[in-house]
Amino acid sequence: MTAPKTDTSAPHPRPDEAQPPTGRAGIRAVSGNRAALTLLIVQNVVSAVLVGLRIPLGLALLGSFGVVVAVAFVFFRPTLRALGHDVRWRTPPSWGLALAAFALAFLASRAFVLAYVTLVPGAVDSVPQFLSRGPDLWALLLAAGLLIPFAEEVAFRGLLMRGHERAAGFTVAALTSTFAFSVAHGVPASIAGILPLAYVLARVVQHSGSLWNGVIVHALNNTLAVALGSALAGRSLGDPAQATELLGNPALKWPLALGALLFGGVVMVVLQLWLTPRPDPQERGAPGPWLSLAYVVIVLFGLVAVALTFPQVGLWMTDLRRALF
Repeated sequence: MTAPKTDTSAPHPRPDEAQPPTGRAGIRAVSGNRAALTLLIVQNVVSAVLVGLRIPLGLALLGSFGVVVAVAFVFFRPTLRALGHDVRWRTPPSWGLALAAFALAFLASRAFVLAYVTLVPGAVDSVPQFLSRGPDLWALLLAAGLLIPFAEEVAFRGLLMRGHERAAGFTVAALTSTFAFSVAHGVPASIAGILPLAYVLARVVQHSGSLWNGVIVHALNNTLAVALGSALAGRSLGDPAQATELLGNPALKWPLALGALLFGGVVMVVLQLWLTPRPDPQERGAPGPWLSLAYVVIVLFGLVAVALTFPQVGLWMTDLRRALF
């Protein structure tokens, strides 16, 4: 009697589609929310304190990154261990995919920024500038261009979004992580450009199954922004008054804004149709609420920062301080 033959032609499950190892808990939504909130607070507070001590911006951001890493390993070790076992961490990047996604995301981002500053010309002055000179420029490129994008991807796409995926699915997780990440930057003109980029970061991770593609796209965006800002700093690129007058021209205002919105919207539709999420057994693997106090605090932090950029709110705060002190 012969043993039955094994069908070797049957497809084997792909490593990046396998179930998580038994006995290992996945990332919880509440843990991801707390990690993102902690990153946001520590990074902003530490960098602000160091800059206030007259430490150059690049070194200040390096210092804040070091504190963020220390805090993460002290307070979020189990959550980071879960990320280390997650398939998103272990799946290598696809450079071609990341570069193509970055190019389209950058175009959409600039189009939405152009639309916003065309409608609100004064918003240009509120956009924070990450500029440095001399040796500190290299520290700034390392910190803002590579290390901070890595930390933010771990916190927002690696932990917060993964927890939301397990609780509520791909779509909810992409939208909630995009909104929290964007509004946390606190400046309307910045948010206009970050919203499309953040959504692409979420979708490229879900599409590829690799967190590293998000890190590449994010690092390319920040490095390009810092490099261009430093290269153009101090150079005369024409009369700024003429540029402001052009943006404020009533005859060009709405056509330019609507054209930019249309272009950016078309690019985002292309990205949406392309970056479809890859099937993942962890999606809705732990059904439950994704909203927690930490997520609400992230959103409130961003909304307060947005409100403070408006001149009338600034005047009201000044009057309030004078009345109290």
